[in-house]
Amino acid sequence: MRSGKRLCICALLTTLIVAGAAAEQVRGIVVVEIQVPSDASFERTVELGLEEAAVIDLEADTHFLEGIRVEVVLSNELKKHFDSYALGIYKNLSPTPRKQVRFYTGERALYQYLPYLNRIYIHIPFAGTVVEEPAPVGTYRLQSPVRPEDFPLLLTMIPLSKGIPATIADKKFYFTVKPLLERKGITNIRVRFPSGSEGETIRLFVDGVQIQEAGQPLELPSGIHKLRIVSSSFKEINTSFAVESGVTSVVEVDLEILISRLTVEAPLGTELYLDGEKISNTTAFPLPIGEGNHLVRAKIADHSVSKKFTVEPGKHYHISIIFDIIVKED
Repeated sequence: MRSGKRLCICALLTTLIVAGAAAEQVRGIVVVEIQVPSDASFERTVELGLEEAAVIDLEADTHFLEGIRVEVVLSNELKKHFDSYALGIYKNLSPTPRKQVRFYTGERALYQYLPYLNRIYIHIPFAGTVVEEPAPVGTYRLQSPVRPEDFPLLLTMIPLSKGIPATIADKKFYFTVKPLLERKGITNIRVRFPSGSEGETIRLFVDGVQIQEAGQPLELPSGIHKLRIVSSSFKEINTSFAVESGVTSVVEVDLEILISRLTVEAPLGTELYLDGEKISNTTAFPLPIGEGNHLVRAKIADHSVSKKFTVEPGKHYHISIIFDIIVKED
């Protein structure tokens, strides 16, 4: 008796699926609305009874969103009557679904006879995207991908027979809705210059590839990336940053001016002058020194020596002063 009933239902489903593109009457009491964002961490679980419906819509920003996965959980009691229900998903609905409306006109996106499983998965792909995520057992995909203009969708549980026991008819089906995202994210690299040096030139490299300028959104694969900033005026920066799927993140970097330093070694009692100014005996070396041309002079008793040198950014200069005694033999 049971097998005959299944054959009848399957035949009915085949007829319905063939006619899927045509608009048809849809009945369902909307009990919950779900706004799906482009956020990998989003997950929403709702419960529906027979002939109850959930509205699935998209948030304004759908960047990197390439589909939606719906997980359906059936209790063991409901699984025993797996051939008594179907799951329907409808698009291009009129009027716009809301709780006060019970009847709609729409196009069938999916009409799925439930298998004998506790869990099934519905994959709703978006047009123009390819999802490579492995599909678990009991996964069903819409044959025709949906477009943003097809939303909102209406998801409902449809009874296939009138002989469903009342105790079963009152049970709930649990649906968990998750976005499916491309394995990409957006990163903004913000560089902070020391005061007064905003016009200095820098070069930025992400994973070894030079980018045009900081502050522009970069679309990158999810994972760890390397950032390198080089300049003749600032210390070189080598760091890493992470990109999450579907997430827009900011990487902030503080630049540090290259400081040149000078160390001078001289005999005890030597008077030292840098660019004409005497260096105090209490001065701690190395001391900061600006780039450009400089003159260092050392004086001890009646002897004096001097030396010109040029300083480049970020380098350490070491000057050793030696007063030598030269002995000549005739």
